[in-house]
Amino acid sequence: MDDLFIINDSGQLLFSWHSEQGNGSTDDDLISGFLTAISSFASIERGEDIKSLQLMETNIIFERYSEYIQQLTFVITSKNQELIELLHSIVHDIMESFTKLFKEQLNRSFDGEVTKFKDFNKNLEKIIYSHGLDTLSDSVKQIDEGGIFKSLIFLEPKGGHVFYIHAKQFVNKEKLSFLIPLIANSAQFLYYNKLNENVNWILLTTVRNENILIEIRSKILLVKQYQLPNNFEKDFLALDFFKSKDKYIKKPKKITEKFESLIWDSKIKQVYLVDLVGKIIYAKLFNEQYDCTDYIPETISALTSSKKLSEEIYNRPLFNISIGGEKITTICMNFNNFALVMIGSVVDLNTFQKIQDICFNIFLQIK
Repeated sequence: MDDLFIINDSGQLLFSWHSEQGNGSTDDDLISGFLTAISSFASIERGEDIKSLQLMETNIIFERYSEYIQQLTFVITSKNQELIELLHSIVHDIMESFTKLFKEQLNRSFDGEVTKFKDFNKNLEKIIYSHGLDTLSDSVKQIDEGGIFKSLIFLEPKGGHVFYIHAKQFVNKEKLSFLIPLIANSAQFLYYNKLNENVNWILLTTVRNENILIEIRSKILLVKQYQLPNNFEKDFLALDFFKSKDKYIKKPKKITEKFESLIWDSKIKQVYLVDLVGKIIYAKLFNEQYDCTDYIPETISALTSSKKLSEEIYNRPLFNISIGGEKITTICMNFNNFALVMIGSVVDLNTFQKIQDICFNIFLQIK
């Protein structure tokens, strides 16, 4: 979204906004007059509302709101044709938020005062964030530079509809659109019901260091794919744990002894070994404030769906999945027929590098 204009039926500009990437015109009143003339022409001469207009590079979207005394036209512009569907959703959120905030002022004749509408800036920032537009420009730039950041996908949270993709590698959008909401919903249900927290992000890593970061916003799922250089697939899959084809653990005591002797990172507050039916076979508590014993068995559902995604999208096993909430981060390392679950503070465990260092250190100790 490059520009936003909110204009009343007399052609008065009530509010305007410009992104850093937009033109940032200083003569917003002149532009609003031009937009009003186009809208009036469509309404008076053709008897219908104009919905969109396409210039050589710029797309202009119009939305009318006629339920108050002051009838309004909401106009947004963008040079990104691929964002049009998402922008239609955004303009409706803007319209709903603006008319709700200024209901009393809009339900009486215009008094010529527009400074009161400046308060909408805070609401607009929240709407932009909720739809993920705050990260779009920088993400596209990083992907185009050809580094480890490979793709960005905007997904509708419930149904998995793909709003937008920018990628430098193949994206299996059919599988992602099904599996990503499944994992996100599972993690959100888990955290809300067991920890009374919202989930902010989910990170999945394969044994070949492919990564999917899911950022959960109120209106969108931002799915970011990365490819890191370190490849530990062969060594990790050579562990004895992966030689077992059984669903159940035959010698839990032997596995427990292996993990009891590990040196744990100070950022980890509690550790558990859990089998695939959710039975805890080993637990160690370093900080009683992080006692999540009742929550741990339910983490297997998130692990199972993440293992499926890793196999479906990348055709290789999952290394780990991490879930970041408001206070607590959960890390699940996949060991075939059981998992190592680690609990810590989201303040300490909030970056990929910190999580990967901890998991890789554990791998080095047990290999």
